[in-house]
Amino acid sequence: MSKIDDNWEEFLAENPTRSELHGILRKRNEYSEFAARALLERNPTNGELGDIIWGIESFREEAWKKLLGQDPENRDLCWIMKYVEPLRVEAAKKLLEQGPSNKDLVHIIIYVEPLRAEAWKKLLAQGPSNWDLKLIIERVEPLREVAGKKLLERALTNEDLKYIIICLKPIRAEAWEKLLEKGPSNEDLRDIIEYVEPLREVVQEMLDKREKRESLLEEILNS
Repeated sequence: MSKIDDNWEEFLAENPTRSELHGILRKRNEYSEFAARALLERNPTNGELGDIIWGIESFREEAWKKLLGQDPENRDLCWIMKYVEPLRVEAAKKLLEQGPSNKDLVHIIIYVEPLRAEAWKKLLAQGPSNWDLKLIIERVEPLREVAGKKLLERALTNEDLKYIIICLKPIRAEAWEKLLEKGPSNEDLRDIIEYVEPLREVVQEMLDKREKRESLLEEILNS
């Protein structure tokens, strides 16, 4: 036996706790596989299995089967889907079977292209929040415009409209008209001047006129 094997056998003889084994597992060193094997023999928790799946490839399949047999929570599956690429599709399929939340569906849309269309359909049926749509706009280029249009159908704040104006050129004009109807603040106008070159000149002119009027009004009120 090697020195590593001897050290491990001596360590096991001291009856290490689950916490100690988990700590060794997460160190990702030459003893981590030993720790993974020992944990797999001790009815591991979903969290411990997740760390084995993520960090110890030689035990990944065994740990994944055990996790599936232990009714993994949606958060367990989302974690694996996000960090363990080889199991991404399997984790997403399982997640779709067990009542995914909007947050779960957004994770699938972002990370699992083969199941993106199915997850998007479910998300629309469940009613995505503005935050859900914004995250998809930011992270999923193929759905960016359609998510933006869905967002634009809603009663939006100035901040939401400004976000669309800055980030989504295809529907910028429509969002700009809506912002004008609501009444942009000076800060809104400054942000558009800074980030949206095609609107810079017209918005700068608008801001200059507004600031001149405000200055004159202040002078009159203080006279």
